[in-house]
Amino acid sequence: MGLQGKVALVTGGGRGIGLAIAKALAADGAAVALAARTREQLEDAAAQLRRGGARCLAHATDVSVPEEIDALFARVRAELGPVQVLVNNAGVNGAIGELATCDLGEWRRAIEVNLLGTVFATRAAIPFMRQQGGGKIVNLAGGGIGGPSVATRVSAYVSSKAAVVQFTEAIARELAEHNIQVNAVSPGAVVTEMTAGVIAAGPQKAGRELYQRTLQQRESGGEPPELAARLVVWLASERSGALTGKLLSAKWDDVARLDLESANRSSLYTLRRIDQVMFKEVPKP
Repeated sequence: MGLQGKVALVTGGGRGIGLAIAKALAADGAAVALAARTREQLEDAAAQLRRGGARCLAHATDVSVPEEIDALFARVRAELGPVQVLVNNAGVNGAIGELATCDLGEWRRAIEVNLLGTVFATRAAIPFMRQQGGGKIVNLAGGGIGGPSVATRVSAYVSSKAAVVQFTEAIARELAEHNIQVNAVSPGAVVTEMTAGVIAAGPQKAGRELYQRTLQQRESGGEPPELAARLVVWLASERSGALTGKLLSAKWDDVARLDLESANRSSLYTLRRIDQVMFKEVPKP
């Protein structure tokens, strides 16, 4: 019960990965606030947590609207207490299809929800965390960022999630002096309603490669969301110490073997992953 007495807020907490994270935080002792756009899903999720004995509230929120974020934080403070753990999980696919023909409004929406929603909630959390002498922020990156297997025809989604990781690194340095740790989690190939969106788009729109890969993911069951939930709880607790500005894989990174101090000094677990200064690399001896 490492989070006993803590107040955690999970955006996109009404289903899928967000709900799994909320349950794991509650099981570790936290009071949990859930935010998402769909009120019915939120109320059902909150009822599940309350049946398990957790203090919980649900608040319908569009994370892309700063005023709604402010109202959310105000209600959480009034009913549960100031937010000490923030999990930015809310996300959308955005436009699916070739950039030349896709809906630019949907492309923009991915940036508004995935990136700006993370920015707005983080900004709202900072005053509360500073007043309390610290806090933990965990941002959800995509199933995989970069590399040769990056998906095509979902450029809005992958771009927004890569931006979330760079935002994580930048804001972690900014908030380090206030004892606020900010990290990102790659949950792996979890089957969610976003997976269903790719399948619904079909091979002509999503592209045959992504479509077939997503079908296989659904048929295999994908990665369990509990992997990401366990990693989020570890990052939200004091067990992660002062680790900050890192991107960790729920599937591949064994945090039990992680040297927190050396990881903080290194470019490992970042987008760069090369341990030298910007624009100047030193050859290996």
